[in-house]
Amino acid sequence: EVEQLFGDIPQQGVTLGQTDAPATLIEFADLQCPFCAEYTTGALPTVIQDYVRTGRLKMQLRLLRFIGPDSERGADVAAAATLQNKGWDFSDLFFRNQGEENSGYATDAFLEGLARETPGLEVEQLNSDLDSAAAQRLVSQAERQANTLGVSGTPAFFVQKGNGAPQQLQLRSLDANSVTAAIDSALGQQ
Repeated sequence: EVEQLFGDIPQQGVTLGQTDAPATLIEFADLQCPFCAEYTTGALPTVIQDYVRTGRLKMQLRLLRFIGPDSERGADVAAAATLQNKGWDFSDLFFRNQGEENSGYATDAFLEGLARETPGLEVEQLNSDLDSAAAQRLVSQAERQANTLGVSGTPAFFVQKGNGAPQQLQLRSLDANSVTAAIDSALGQQ
């Protein structure tokens, strides 16, 4: 399912989609957040199909680590996967296999298993990138951007048109209809 969802879409760092898309949907998520998993498994495929594949949006995934140690471990591995342009794939698999918050489920074996299941991810390279300055920069950039935008919970979504200021989406729920209606409103399409 992950390979079908992301397979032929360009990924460059935290960005999924065509670099020249006219707008960006920025998602702030914590890999332990059950609401983030609900969005990822429910609405994300529709957003990718209707907006990313059509070139209307590109997406950025900014992982935060505030729920607990499993969030930290997951975000660190996802950052290392992002250095191989596989952060979206790894994160999607994490959400699909998410355990109970702060239960300690994000063990080395769990994370390595997800890494091995991530299509095209080189696990040995991932392990050497895990504590790299480049991976840590991705984590700190997400935290800084979240602080700048006033993100206080996850998931949080912002639409940025061109080089304009990101505008937060106000969602009634995380189902595909609510998310696409909010995106259409932010893009000026009713």
